[in-house]
Amino acid sequence: MLARRIIVATGNAHKVEELTSLLASHGLSVELIPLSSVAPDLEIDETGSTFEENAYIKAALVHAATGMPALADDSGLEVAALDGAPGVRSARYSGADATDATNRALLLERMRHVDERAAAFRCVLCYVDDQHVLFGEGSCSGSMAHEERGTNGFGYDPLFIGDGDDRSFAQLSPDEKHARSHRGAAVADLARRVTEDAADDGVDDRRYRDDLLRACVAAGLGDDTLLARALRGMHDATTATMMYEALLQCYLFAGFPAALDALGTWFTTVQTRGLLGEAPSAATIDVPLFETRGEVLCRQVYGSVYDRMMQRLGQVSPDLRTWMLVEGYGKTLSRSGLSMIDRELCIVAILAALGRHTQLFSHVRGALRAGAALHDLQDVVDVVTETCGHAAGDRIRSVLQDVSV
Repeated sequence: MLARRIIVATGNAHKVEELTSLLASHGLSVELIPLSSVAPDLEIDETGSTFEENAYIKAALVHAATGMPALADDSGLEVAALDGAPGVRSARYSGADATDATNRALLLERMRHVDERAAAFRCVLCYVDDQHVLFGEGSCSGSMAHEERGTNGFGYDPLFIGDGDDRSFAQLSPDEKHARSHRGAAVADLARRVTEDAADDGVDDRRYRDDLLRACVAAGLGDDTLLARALRGMHDATTATMMYEALLQCYLFAGFPAALDALGTWFTTVQTRGLLGEAPSAATIDVPLFETRGEVLCRQVYGSVYDRMMQRLGQVSPDLRTWMLVEGYGKTLSRSGLSMIDRELCIVAILAALGRHTQLFSHVRGALRAGAALHDLQDVVDVVTETCGHAAGDRIRSVLQDVSV
């Protein structure tokens, strides 16, 4: 579920008003607060090469800076005859001091003698809080007018004519624009994903968490009996997916052979019990996005020690530093299907079982920074003690006495 109060990574009052109205139309009643009223001096470098990357960069950095749930959109106009320009530079098309008016004037100038007028608006929304990263995407096709039309809307609205209409977006009423705009489609997509995520949150996490913890310990130790016991707790597609994510990330901490063996047992179990309609599909490999996402998440987990740790890791092995951000945090630990709290608690369990004290300290700290409570970590202590003995449980207790967030 979306939080009731959300920081929007923009100072554009028009955009905040439009997003509020669109969210409300899908039954999502939230208070959107412009970033400019909370952290007016916060600077965000939109270094991404895609709308998805920039939306994530903005939302994640605003969340990290304010501690509040954040929503960001990155949207723009893609003109076919200009090879997709202005694209991700739509807001800055006419330079550092660009305004809506100067952007439109430059675009009209560059299209003065262009006959091919096909264009599309695209929007990607990204919502980030302590446990969720949700995206919504939308687009609408149309063509570019030869002159500005209408006074409603903002940005390139006076120049864009949607397919099947002869009016620009700036000539439409707000309701008409919402019904057909790229931002309206992106909000609809986000609302759908919020609904799906809320259904996932309906799982009894506290009860099922013990099974996730046991499974991760079992994977690390190669304990088939313990793993079979943990897998018995799966009762539907949601819990099966959560278990898949927990076991998949074990390759980062116990190695590929351990994860492969555990996932093989998981696969046989879900097939035999008919818990999933189809096997999981591989995620699209997007290295720049993974690196950006990985850095944001890694900073969240390691906090003030992040820069020092990355500097040291870069000296020891630049390759490992890159793999940690891209492969570990960006590609694996940022996946949906399991909350960040549960991910960190599972990591704490497997590190305690394996006796990895240095990493254990970092991830106990990371669990607390992700929003885990002390009673959540006590659950991990109980499971680790039950499965591995008092010495393993005491490792977590000892770290809890030393760690400070």
